[in-house]
Amino acid sequence: MEAAIVAGVGPGLGASLARAFSREGYSLGLFSRKVQSSEPVAAQIRSHGGKAVALSVDVTQRDGVFEAVEKLRAELGPITVLAYNASGFGRGNFLDLEPETIRQSFEVGVMGAVHLAQAIIPHMLQAGHGFISLTGATASLRGRAGFAPLAIAKSSLRMLGQSLAREFHPKGIHIVHVIVDGQIDTPKLRAREPHRATETLIPPDAIAAAIIHSFRQPRNAWTHEIDIRPCGESF
Repeated sequence: MEAAIVAGVGPGLGASLARAFSREGYSLGLFSRKVQSSEPVAAQIRSHGGKAVALSVDVTQRDGVFEAVEKLRAELGPITVLAYNASGFGRGNFLDLEPETIRQSFEVGVMGAVHLAQAIIPHMLQAGHGFISLTGATASLRGRAGFAPLAIAKSSLRMLGQSLAREFHPKGIHIVHVIVDGQIDTPKLRAREPHRATETLIPPDAIAAAIIHSFRQPRNAWTHEIDIRPCGESF
């Protein structure tokens, strides 16, 4: 059995991605900064007969990322899927932003993906195939006022995806960047906005389904970027 790593696992899209790849027959390594965020998802997968391990991993720490990947490879088998869903969310008036806010958003949103890709791609090359999804946002394309840290990180992640695709596409590794252009429908958001219209929110399972559709594409028909938005979202 091959393994997939989902980085940035909580009750929203990360959980949906984990369940989706479990249904595809993969063992799962679930990364979150606090294991309390990912362990309930791992337990749910195990309760349905799947195999999942939750780990507390700070994706900004390169050595820790490599150690976690090697631990999972030994326990779960070859790692041929990476779903990078971790993101920093710094915001605020630009003139008031601390450099650390921008730096932290970039470290989580971009360097974490760099660390994991460098740790996992060698295993994909050895296997002869692999799949990487990178979760983007509206900020991947447009920088809003007050959201400079997010815009810097998400636009950089998109460029990382393009560079990786051009380098590793010929070697059998499929990289897809996913622009989530709208808010994701989560229990936390529903609690904050109980009367929010459903057509203005994106179900996390639907995003995961779109990523799985890309994952299943044959090698001679790969998609490298998709954008997803609810019908109520202006664009």
